[in-house]
Amino acid sequence: MRLSARFLPILAPIFTLVLQAAPPVLMLSADGLGADQFTARTMPKLWALSEEGRRGEGLPPFPATTFNGHVTLATGCWPEHHGVVANGYVDPASKTLVPVASRMEDLQREPLWVAATRSGVRTAVFQWVGATGPWEGVSPWRLEVFRLGRPDTEALAFSEAALKDGAQLVMAYLSGTDEEGHLQGPHSEAAHRKLKAMDDQLAPWLQRLQAAYPGLRVIITADHGMAPMRRRIHLPSLLDGIGCELITHGGSAYVYLQNPQDAPRALARLRRAGLKAWSRERIPAAYHLAGSPRVGDLVVLAKPGQWLSKARSSREEQDERHGRCGAHAYTSDTPAMRTWLVVLGAGRGPLGPVPLWDLAPTVASWLDIRWNQAPDGRPVPRLTGR
Repeated sequence: MRLSARFLPILAPIFTLVLQAAPPVLMLSADGLGADQFTARTMPKLWALSEEGRRGEGLPPFPATTFNGHVTLATGCWPEHHGVVANGYVDPASKTLVPVASRMEDLQREPLWVAATRSGVRTAVFQWVGATGPWEGVSPWRLEVFRLGRPDTEALAFSEAALKDGAQLVMAYLSGTDEEGHLQGPHSEAAHRKLKAMDDQLAPWLQRLQAAYPGLRVIITADHGMAPMRRRIHLPSLLDGIGCELITHGGSAYVYLQNPQDAPRALARLRRAGLKAWSRERIPAAYHLAGSPRVGDLVVLAKPGQWLSKARSSREEQDERHGRCGAHAYTSDTPAMRTWLVVLGAGRGPLGPVPLWDLAPTVASWLDIRWNQAPDGRPVPRLTGR
């Protein structure tokens, strides 16, 4: 069929948009999967796939936990700015415990799926930690909120269906090795079995998607790594006689003092026990926590392999010990906290260490997503050519 010349000025912009449309982006987070777990021996198929793309290590925020890790990935911001400063914290306004950051109002900065939706990018989100509903009235095109026990097959099916239906950005949570790492250790047989199962499942699935969607860009990462545990340190014993609320995360903790004048005494006791401890205003700037009042009056950091207990009864101690073969919540300069990081469809070669807060800005750069407020992170030059 020959088109009349009078239609060409109308159709030309449409053809241009089709030709210039950016390929879709798939972002996967496998809970608790550390860089030291991802090797050519443990996950040979994905390792081979990564040789065709880029491989690096993700640097999580401190403390390296599930909720602030995923919100950091989603917002491109540091915890002191996005507000989810750990899995749990004390709300400074109500003075009540927020055991997990499970409400959208807990997020104080715009997540990627909201910025994408506002920018006209069709976005689908599956069980991403922190994505529980609209944020400032905006929801992504498709959203499945977290429900415990859903298999990874559902995440893959959701992602594939979304891409088939025209999604330009898909973000999906995978179970990773978090449970196996906590219960039996990050290098246990259980963890190795899970790594093999993921390898067998993910590698052929990704290859099929790459064939179906030429130019597809994929980021595979995690919220934190995991370290094997050797020793428990009981904070209530160290702080006996000092009124406080304790929020422990594994290798670190927040201390909320009833009387701020107790800070010097508490800090002295914690440091004598071999722990690092700071008042909130003196937290090292590299940890990006001091700007949030949700952080404890004191921040405590143990050595790798030590975990901090807040148990005040035998029942609480029993509950705490369950799942303490492995733990996290240390700093990103602890090698075991670094996450795996594989990027497909954005060139080849090593990436080196990449802060997790740089990944959302990278995706935004790929898809021309505009933020209402610039995030803390910046697009990764090797992934954007800038």
